Amino acid sequence: MNAAEMITDKYRALAGRLDEATLRLWAAVEARTLGHGGVSVVAKAIGMSRTTIYAGLKELKSPACAVTAADNTRRIRARGWTPEVDE
Repeated sequence: MNAAEMITDKYRALAGRLDEATLRLWAAVEARTLGHGGVSVVAKAIGMSRTTIYAGLKELKSPACAVTAADNTRRIRARGWTPEVDE
């Protein structure tokens, strides 16, 4: 089994269990592990955009995402706009 086939198998096992952010980070780790040309191999193996994998690689270099104090969870997307309500 070659690297692309192994990555495809891993992706099938994880795709339904990970949110989009952690899936992007996993793909970036796989690409980084493969070294030169890894992004292209992973992108082709799982059908993810190379741009998305490069974004994941950039995220891996930055500090970990902060956990919100109120609910002890990590936000996946930016908080949406909420209209002000007069009380």
